[in-house]
Amino acid sequence: METKFFDSLFEGDSCNGVKLGMGLTGGDFWPRVAGCQNLYRGGSIRSVDFSEVLLVTDAEQGFVSFVPLNGHQAGEVYFYVLRRVNGCGYEEQTLGAAVKAVFDNAGDLISAGCNRVFGFFVEQVAGSKYRLVWYYCPIGQGATCDHFDVYGDGGSGEIDYETVVAAVDYIGAGFYSYESDLSAGESMLFSIRAVSIDGGSDGFAGEIEIQVSDSAPQAVGILRVKAV
Repeated sequence: METKFFDSLFEGDSCNGVKLGMGLTGGDFWPRVAGCQNLYRGGSIRSVDFSEVLLVTDAEQGFVSFVPLNGHQAGEVYFYVLRRVNGCGYEEQTLGAAVKAVFDNAGDLISAGCNRVFGFFVEQVAGSKYRLVWYYCPIGQGATCDHFDVYGDGGSGEIDYETVVAAVDYIGAGFYSYESDLSAGESMLFSIRAVSIDGGSDGFAGEIEIQVSDSAPQAVGILRVKAV
């Protein structure tokens, strides 16, 4: 049994001992012969407090339901780590079962979503038709991407996020594109959001501004990419 679980001085009635059931043996012996899982928390992955057990569950339980005594603060980030303990009271030393929880300014949990798109560029297809290209990488994504929603301003100068101009299916890591007609001297705003299988959006509010030069020869370029 690990020393941090050994608390005969308190007859098993310390904060950790009560959760682990150490009172059953007076704090002298490890009572969980079937093993268990211990939950820990910290403000970062490097500052998780492994000296304080927040919750103890059965070794085979596939989920954890937990309400911390001191709650969660709005706008804060927390890291939870679950570690298994064997029948002899020895705990694994791993960060493999770590979960990041982010709370918005209203104190609500921000669900993990898709990664954001990046690597924008524009190319002329033919005549007045131009292709907006972007890249998506799934590494580290919190939710599986299903498709991309393309939004535009229709030349108004303000992107309409209520109307999806086009939906582009996701087929894996790589480049994706959307084609649009732009006249000489015209400027358009676009925004692309990755959407998960459950319908959640990455919330990207960046603006990609494209303008076609009215000089000869005509040229197209991204004037600016505003990431929000």
